[in-house]
Amino acid sequence: MSLNPYQKAGYGQGNVGIGKKPAILIVDFQKAFTSNESPLGGSELITSAVQKTKELISLARQENLPIIHTVVGYRKDKKDMGLWPLKVPTLSEVTLGSKWVEIDDELEVKEEDIIIVKKMPSAFFNTDLTNILISNQIDTVIIAGCTTSGCIRGTAIDSFSYGFRTIIAKECVGDQGIEPHLANLFDIQNRYGDILSNNQIISHFTKVLR
Repeated sequence: MSLNPYQKAGYGQGNVGIGKKPAILIVDFQKAFTSNESPLGGSELITSAVQKTKELISLARQENLPIIHTVVGYRKDKKDMGLWPLKVPTLSEVTLGSKWVEIDDELEVKEEDIIIVKKMPSAFFNTDLTNILISNQIDTVIIAGCTTSGCIRGTAIDSFSYGFRTIIAKECVGDQGIEPHLANLFDIQNRYGDILSNNQIISHFTKVLR
């Protein structure tokens, strides 16, 4: 059997696995991206991923795992947006204090959950995330959220780069389009981390964490 170019180059030869102390990182499941009323929302992939993430959160709470949310939010004068207005002008509507920065109600944020405000794709870029993970001895980041081709990919690359075992919860991430969604899951699996279903994650917790 002939090898595809990725296999021939040596990519995707192993798995990073889930370590001893994972955390759940939910990237930007805020109303700007999950609500049909938002110009950035309305994707069926994202809507489905929110429901699956609700299941993942329920499991994580049973295991007392840290749950970290990120949201993007900007000043009304756009001074903290960088070049976003040139590429995605609709993000200008996602202003701090507006409903678009609120986390989707389905995910039922608790007082003990951590919420981080970010400005750029990666959840690590100019935020306290690295410090939070290290100070809590986290070795594995299980990522849910949106969008797969943007903030999920950017976060996965930085997570890998900082030395965290990086897991993408396959059913818990979404994008505006299926093609970039699948292409980026493929690439992350071959380069930066593991793509696991909720059932695979649950199975691991059952066998290892209990």
